Amino acid sequence: LAISPALAEDAGFYVGAGIGDFGIDVGDFDGSDTGFKVLGGYQFIKYFAAEAEYIDGGTVEDSGLEVDVSGWNLSGVGILPVSGTFSLFAKLGMIFWDAESNGLGDDSGEDFSWGVGASYAITDQFGARLEYQGFEIEDADTVDMISLGATWKF
Repeated sequence: LAISPALAEDAGFYVGAGIGDFGIDVGDFDGSDTGFKVLGGYQFIKYFAAEAEYIDGGTVEDSGLEVDVSGWNLSGVGILPVSGTFSLFAKLGMIFWDAESNGLGDDSGEDFSWGVGASYAITDQFGARLEYQGFEIEDADTVDMISLGATWKF
């Protein structure tokens, strides 16, 4: 019980947004576009959070073929505080995605997702983070996103 206040110190809700490069590689198709995400989460203790994200991958284009991918990503997040203001994190989860194409038709599914990143607390409530995420979407060689974002704890 004596450590409970120390563990609860970093607990609470947070929201955020990010923008970056979303890429898809499937066979001969290899393209990327600017994607964005909005997120919300709850940090249970200093070392663990649960997070939900809406991700829009933009319109990825290659050789006249266009693919729009978006989806909801749900993850558990492991956090490693390095200093009072800098942390590393890793996340594992599932993405529930929809894809629309001008040549291949529409598709949807649920697949494994993962990510790694670093966050920096600018103030007690406002932070910045850099993140790389991979999505193990069926039949795709690589689907990933690298983003720079901001978070706000309340």
